[in-house]
Amino acid sequence: MSKSTILLPLIGFESNNILSIEGQLLTFKTGLLDLSRKAEGFRRHVSRLWKLYNHNHSDEKVIYANIDNQTFPIALDSKGYFRGEFQLSKDFTDKELNKKLRFYHDKELKDEIKLPDISKNGIVNVSPDAKFMVISDVDDTILITHATSFLKRIPQTIVKHAFKRKEVKLMSKFYHEMYIQGARFFYVSNSEMNLFWVIKHFIETRKFPKGPIYLRYHKNWKDFLPTNSDQGIGLGKSQHKIDRISYLIDKFKTKQFLLIGDSGQRDPYTYQAIAEKYPDNICGIMIRDVSKGKRDDAMKMVKESLKEIKVPFFVFHDPKEAIRIERRIYQAFFKRQFEKINTL
Repeated sequence: MSKSTILLPLIGFESNNILSIEGQLLTFKTGLLDLSRKAEGFRRHVSRLWKLYNHNHSDEKVIYANIDNQTFPIALDSKGYFRGEFQLSKDFTDKELNKKLRFYHDKELKDEIKLPDISKNGIVNVSPDAKFMVISDVDDTILITHATSFLKRIPQTIVKHAFKRKEVKLMSKFYHEMYIQGARFFYVSNSEMNLFWVIKHFIETRKFPKGPIYLRYHKNWKDFLPTNSDQGIGLGKSQHKIDRISYLIDKFKTKQFLLIGDSGQRDPYTYQAIAEKYPDNICGIMIRDVSKGKRDDAMKMVKESLKEIKVPFFVFHDPKEAIRIERRIYQAFFKRQFEKINTL
């Protein structure tokens, strides 16, 4: 298999003619990115996963994005990663964004950068008319991974193909109800970008609402060695979420955000930090209990702390309960909005 320089992933959104995108320029064997929409054998799956943790980043310093007649230079960091914002000449639909936006190695737009299928359709148009925003964790919030148990998580990650990964029961139904209410979605996970293809396929095949998927940097196998203190270990995991969620709230300052996660790792404390930073933008926090009551006291402390800034905090045990809770948050939010209008 020959190697190609590709963008993996490519994610972002456009709102009010501002395009916000990010991704990473990497070198991969092209055959690894031929992801069939059917279950593959164990051997091929493990081989693919191994090689996806054995990539090379590009040494290029700048690439170019083009849409219609607009061209933008994009600076890359030492690992080929980029994040940028660009003023567009007009508003584009999801379909137009993903069809017309192209990337090139050269300013003359002759040497196009390959975009593998898994990186396509990763940019969405977020309408200014969206009623509220949902920021969702992935692991053990919508996708069963057993993130708190190393022995259980390894078989889930290594053995199970993306199409065999299990959804937290009824969560897609819950999310679609919110989508119908007018919510728009962003997925923010502590998983590394090597697993982007697994998560994206899962969200697509389980019919969750579309939305950008924000993950941490790609890792290499050496990053898992105890002597390697590179990013993403310890507090860095929480900081990734805090940074990404803060960025999104700053981009939609007039919107309300519902934060959804689980009790297995840092979500309650991460979301608490966000709520304390943006109390006027958080309409509620919902935490799926995966610790079987072992962290009840800790959850109560978080809830009591958030009462002081009037941010609702709920722990739910199944999606049916989550649906009931979300309806209460939704109704309370719009009641407050109505009361605000009447006092003007």
